[in-house]
Amino acid sequence: MESSDTDVASGDERQGLKRRAAMALGSGLALAGLGTPAEAATGARSLSSADQLRPAYDVIIVGAGSAGCVVAHRLGQAGRRVLVIEAGGHSRLPAVADPPQWPTLSGGPLDWRYVTVPQAGLGGRVVPYPRGKAVGGSSVINALAYQAGHPAAYDRWPAGWRHADLLPFFKRAEMFSGGGDTWRGGEGPLHVLSLADVAERTPVAAAFVAAAEERGFARTADLGGAVRTGVGWNQLSVKFSDGDYVRHDSACAFLDSLDGAAVDLLADTPVLGLVIEGGRCVGVRLADRIVRTDGEVVLSAGAIDSPRLLMVSGIGPAPALRSMGIPVAVDLPEVGQHLEDHVLLAGVAYRARREVSRSHFNHADALLYVPPADPRQAPDHLIMCLSLPFVQPVVGAMPAPAYTLVPCLMQPRSRGTVRLASADPLASPLIDPNFLSDPADLSSLETAVNLAREIGSARAFDDWREAEVYPGSAWADRATRADFIRRAARPFHHPIGTCRIGAVVDEALRVTGVAGLRVVDASVMPSLPAAMINAAVIAVAERASALMLAG
Repeated sequence: MESSDTDVASGDERQGLKRRAAMALGSGLALAGLGTPAEAATGARSLSSADQLRPAYDVIIVGAGSAGCVVAHRLGQAGRRVLVIEAGGHSRLPAVADPPQWPTLSGGPLDWRYVTVPQAGLGGRVVPYPRGKAVGGSSVINALAYQAGHPAAYDRWPAGWRHADLLPFFKRAEMFSGGGDTWRGGEGPLHVLSLADVAERTPVAAAFVAAAEERGFARTADLGGAVRTGVGWNQLSVKFSDGDYVRHDSACAFLDSLDGAAVDLLADTPVLGLVIEGGRCVGVRLADRIVRTDGEVVLSAGAIDSPRLLMVSGIGPAPALRSMGIPVAVDLPEVGQHLEDHVLLAGVAYRARREVSRSHFNHADALLYVPPADPRQAPDHLIMCLSLPFVQPVVGAMPAPAYTLVPCLMQPRSRGTVRLASADPLASPLIDPNFLSDPADLSSLETAVNLAREIGSARAFDDWREAEVYPGSAWADRATRADFIRRAARPFHHPIGTCRIGAVVDEALRVTGVAGLRVVDASVMPSLPAAMINAAVIAVAERASALMLAG
């Protein structure tokens, strides 16, 4: 969602948001830099300029998003000298700490404000593609959802990266509100809150759970536990602190929790390229200097900027690089290819009979992962219940009071690209997710919309539902359905695959043809998890850290 899609709060609710933000500011949590970095008693050493760099580093990490924060934490705690370089700065926005305020962050100063090229599958629309521009990366601006997803989605990945391989790392990362067990971690740095463990859930979400059960879907107690399909309560990267719920982003969880480690953080500093000498990556190029390492460079800039940095450094498809005058260091045709993202539809919207109370969390308190026909497979569809009038502007207006059921395509077949716009290392890339280019995706979304409407018409919603506003008459026949889907569909902002294992990096995430260089972020994922991707990114980074420490 963009901030224009929702009226986040008003009146008494706004006062409550201000109170929670003020409490978070006063708690000394240093959430993504709330307050100055110097206020944190522990954590990475924040440098004010490159002149404060140490004489030598074992590892240079490019990007302080979720993956970069995890790698820095694990390597630093193991005694490695680590430098993390982040192009964004330290956020001081109170809205970062307050979960319901997350829609206000997209398009703001903490967002790179990327956009796609025109999407033929979405009626030619150019759509926003938010990515976090801050220490903590997209975990600072995202919707806080934290779910590992179905094991079968990972079992399509190469050996060593399947669910059984990653499960110990999912567990190592988290401190789950329900405690540790076979599936969950209870002692990790990152707080994960299940809304099953709180009382402040929205009534309309409770109606959604009842409606899904009425339509024959079983309730699951833990969407990250033994049964990961069915209807259940959302799970979020949220910490309960000083009597309130606050965002627990990756910077807070992994960088700020460092204790006595030799980890330096250089923020507000774009990396202009990688330095390749004799077939080895020996450092990174900043605006005023080259920073070298005798060890490794880890590229953790995300599925959009990791391939961009590889290509501006001469690592990528040789014909495209030569056409821009970039000397080719390594011809890797798959860099920037295979961009994959979940698609959601905003939305199946209902006018409510009365005021819909706003969520204390991320506005989607309840979810349904639709069980596939074969229980051994990952789900194709997710349906979220939002206590907001979440509708694409091109679909039409949706005044409150309203609530929305949001169908999501979890295993899309369409694939896109990330390409360079120019040789300028600071130019935004050309992002083409190629949404709905495969006709199967349009058909699958139609199935999901039908299911969302069935749930929305269940008796459990009778006390809330005044009328279905969208799609309404736009769902009359196949042609109008396809038109509605193309107008209402939008990205879920879960890009992966542009430096994927087996095509750009090997199974230890080392870049093919370049020594001393790894990519550790969502770009290495061979296919999408059947869930929001932040948990998967963190698990991948946890395992990558273990590989690096094992040599």
